[in-house]
Amino acid sequence: MTIYSLLLAGGKSSRMGRDKRFLVFEGQTLVERSLALLKNVRSDQILISGDLAGYKSIPDLLPECGPLGGLHAALHHIELESGLNGDGNGKEGDLLLVIPVDMPFLNEQCLKTLLAGIGDADACYYSGEVFPCVFRLTSRLRSYLDSLFSQSRELGGNRSMKALLKHFSSKTLLPEGFSDKVFINLNNPEDLDLFLSVSD
Repeated sequence: MTIYSLLLAGGKSSRMGRDKRFLVFEGQTLVERSLALLKNVRSDQILISGDLAGYKSIPDLLPECGPLGGLHAALHHIELESGLNGDGNGKEGDLLLVIPVDMPFLNEQCLKTLLAGIGDADACYYSGEVFPCVFRLTSRLRSYLDSLFSQSRELGGNRSMKALLKHFSSKTLLPEGFSDKVFINLNNPEDLDLFLSVSD
């Protein structure tokens, strides 16, 4: 089994008003912190979505399509490089762990629990949360996203991570044993203020 990890880092940070990817926390930018975390959970291959200066990253095939667009581009990249389950290449067990760059309190145990908890499901995530999440790497997932975006690129409705997780056979875990701050997401200045107050 190969474990791929995808760091979603393609947003414009328009609501934040500054590039949150390079906010510094405990001596590291959020990009550096996220990549170190993914290395610590023993990812076999780490991918970065979006156009990120100074890093090898995967540009969106469909710009302005949010996290789902980043996932879509990553699936096409993996399929081109290594193939996906359903192509007859025996890669039935491969997984894709997905985290956004703006969740600074994510930890190893949170991610390892997801990877261990997926079982035979198509995806796994925590109840009440969208990220982090893990998907089984299949051509069926890639085909579904192709179909969604062939209809429209307008976000919302079926074209959201929440809807995607509900569409497939997903396993939901209770976030037991984790501090609430693990799931803090930095979207705007108010979130940043909360983050700074919690991290003091």
